This record gives sequence, C-alpha cells and structure tokens, in this order.
Amino acid sequence: MDIKYAYYRSSVGYKIEGKTDSEVLTAGGGTRSISTFWHDGNLNPLDYVPKTRTLTINGTAYDLSANRSFTTPDTITRLKGGASGSLVSGDVTLAAGSNMTISQSGNTITLASTDTTYSAGNGLTLSGTTFSLPVTTSGTGNVVTGITQTANGITVSLGSLPTSADLANYIPVSQKGIANGVATLDASGQVPATQLPSYVDDVLEGYYKVADGKFYKEAAYTNLLAGETGKIYVSLDTNKTYRWTGTTFVYITSGAVDSVNGLTGVVVLNKSHVGLSNVDNTADASKSVLSATKWTTARSIALSGVTSTAQTIDGSGNVTIPVTAVPATLLTGTAAINTTGSSAKLTTPRTISATGDAAWNVSFDGSANVTSALTLAATGVTAGTYDEVTVDSKGRVIAGSNIVKSYSTSISGTASVVHNLGTRNVDVAMYDTVTFYKIDGRIKLTDPNKIDIEFDSALPNTVAITVTRKDI
Repeated sequence: MDIKYAYYRSSVGYKIEGKTDSEVLTAGGGTRSISTFWHDGNLNPLDYVPKTRTLTINGTAYDLSANRSFTTPDTITRLKGGASGSLVSGDVTLAAGSNMTISQSGNTITLASTDTTYSAGNGLTLSGTTFSLPVTTSGTGNVVTGITQTANGITVSLGSLPTSADLANYIPVSQKGIANGVATLDASGQVPATQLPSYVDDVLEGYYKVADGKFYKEAAYTNLLAGETGKIYVSLDTNKTYRWTGTTFVYITSGAVDSVNGLTGVVVLNKSHVGLSNVDNTADASKSVLSATKWTTARSIALSGVTSTAQTIDGSGNVTIPVTAVPATLLTGTAAINTTGSSAKLTTPRTISATGDAAWNVSFDGSANVTSALTLAATGVTAGTYDEVTVDSKGRVIAGSNIVKSYSTSISGTASVVHNLGTRNVDVAMYDTVTFYKIDGRIKLTDPNKIDIEFDSALPNTVAITVTRKDI
C-alpha cells in the first residue's frame, strides 16, 4: 500500500499536515516529537515505512513492500454494518414486497412487478401511487356516448352532438304525455288510458228514474250518477240509452219504433199481433161481399133546387134531409091550408138569443112568457175610478187613465226642474228641509213640462220642491 502524507515546512522542520509535533509518524508506527530529530529539509516518508508489514482483505494477506491494486467482484456477498446499526454483517437477502416478484437465473436477479386490482368501496383513493390504465376509443366524434370495461382496460365510445336538422326529427321529452304534446305508448304498444280523452265509447250503466230525470247507481235510486258529456248511459232496467246535455239526460232513440203493440226489442209482426187473425189475403175486388154494416168511406147527400141541409151517410143508418124552403116555381096545383084553431105550445122549443155588445138567450116554446138576463160584453177597462175616460159612440167606456197631479224633488240652488205634468198651470211650493221654513224664489214656467228656479243667494240647506197641477 502506498501511503502518502502531506508535509509542510515549519520553523522547526517539516510537519505532517493536520498533526501536532507529538503525532509525527515514525517508522515503527509510533509518534515522536519533531524536536528529537533534525533533517536538512529533504525528508522522504518512504524511508520510514517498514517493508515487513502486510495488509489482509477478506482473508487474503498482501505484502506492502511494493505497490498493490485491488479489483472488487461484481457481486457483493457481505456488508459491514455501520455505527448506526442500520445494517449488520452477513448475507444480503432480497425480499419481494407487494405486487413484486424476484427470480434468479445464474448470476442474474430479476425484479418484476405484477398486476394490481383495486376495488372501490364508497370511494377509491390512491395516494403516492402512479399507474397507467389502457384506454381505447371506438368510433369518431367529440362526445362520449358510452364507456365499457374490458379485460385489458377501458373502451370509450365516441359520437357527435346532433345538429339542428337532426333535432327537428325528434320530439322533446318534455312534450311527451302532456297537454298539447304527444301521447306515449305503454308496454303493450298502446296509448295509456290516462292520456286518452273521454269519447262516446265510454258507457256507464245505472238506473234512470223517470220521476226526476236522473241516473242512479242502484235500482233503489240511492246514489246519483253525475252527468258527463261524451258518455253513454244505459238504464239496466229498460235497456234504454241516454246522453247528458249538460243540464239533463236525453233519451237516445235508434231512429226506429221503440215498441209495437206492446212488443219491444227485435219484433217480427204477424196479423194476430194487430187483431187481424181472421183476415185472409184475398183482394177486395175478388171477394164476394154478402153484407156490410158500414161503408168504408162515408158519403155526403144533398137535395138540389131547394134550400136544405146536406147530410152524411155511411150506410149504418137512415138519414133525413131537412128542407127549409121550396121555390114557388116548384109548386104546382092548389092546397088547402087550415088557418083556424090554435096550439098550446110549439112542437119544438126555439132559442132566442142576442149577440154583439151584449149577450142574451132564452128558450121559448110559446107556453109561457120568458125572461133572461142580458150580459154586457167587457170593454177591457178594469173597474175603478179614473181622472180621464174615453167613451165610444155607443156610450161605453173603452179606456181610462189617472193624471199625474204633482211632482216632488229636492234642489241645492238655482236649477231646472222637469216635472212632465204637461201644463203651465201649476203651483210650486218650496221649504228648507232643515228649518222647514217656506222658501221663495224666482220661478219661470219654461214649458208645460219644466220650470226654472233662481235664488238671489246660496241656499244654506237642501230645499224640497213640489209642483202641483191646478187645472184638475
């Protein structure tokens, strides 16, 4: 080993750098005071290194009589612990930690990491860990449409935002299943009943009570069925159908006859249903009629050339035609008329009557005098007292009216008063409605229906005024 020292020259000779006088190294390995020897300044340290010393490294001794060089092996087989005790002497063991494997092949030791699986609970936090996750994309675009986990990482599906033209072909979700929107479909592909309006195919059954015109849920007419437009109501006891107009139930007919001869439903009539069980199908022209009690069509019979009253005859009985006058031209020959004698009464009583402005009638047969009350015809005027009446040419009162005699009002100063009495011949009375003193003013009879009243000063209180006709 070639050991070198640094020397410097002092006033007492050469000294070793960093050493005191007593620490001067001697050939024997000890120290010696520099004052114990002197030199001429050409001190050679090699002259003081013993040639018999050896150096042992890892059990091998090396002679220091010559320079030596050492090469350490590539593999460290033993470490010496330091003063801190962090390492101890002995063989070094490599221990694999989490997610790490160690393998050796010959002189090669391989450290390899393994895959790590992290499971997220309520949240996954990785602190101080750096790792990479393979991510691949599928499709093109600027919008993520989906993320799929694969065995090798994550696949991100890409797409594009729809354009305005694309959105025009779609219905917004906010318009589905709402008023003024569009109906949706249920699992069976049909529009839910909650989104359908009430149509006439909605039929409610109950019992219609004719007495009050209302529908009830039970035959006992206990609970009412509320009327609703657009629905059909069937009365279970009669099978008749009704509709609600908004105020009442209206019977709905089929356009056909509801019943025939007491029969309802689908009716097939035969002649027995209408009392014709004895009628055959022989035409009238082909029948041999032996007798008849009455003609099918009644006829009218009259006498011409005389004054008579026509009579109706149907063959069911004899008729007599009354003749009231016979023209003289039809009478020929002579006839004797007995003008003597008398009769107690008329064979047929006669009625004598009067009509027009009065009504009167009496039955007279000549056997005695008769009387009867005459009833005047009403003219339409209610019985009562009137200021003015209208009398027709026959002396009857045909109209009556009462004249307005006065008009009252109140004023607060100069004013025009419209009384509509139709005359200037009036009296005007005024008084203070608080003090009840009579008030005077200038009164102008402007026209038959109005007066103008003027005052020289303002009125302290409201004045009551009454206008009265004087020509009544």
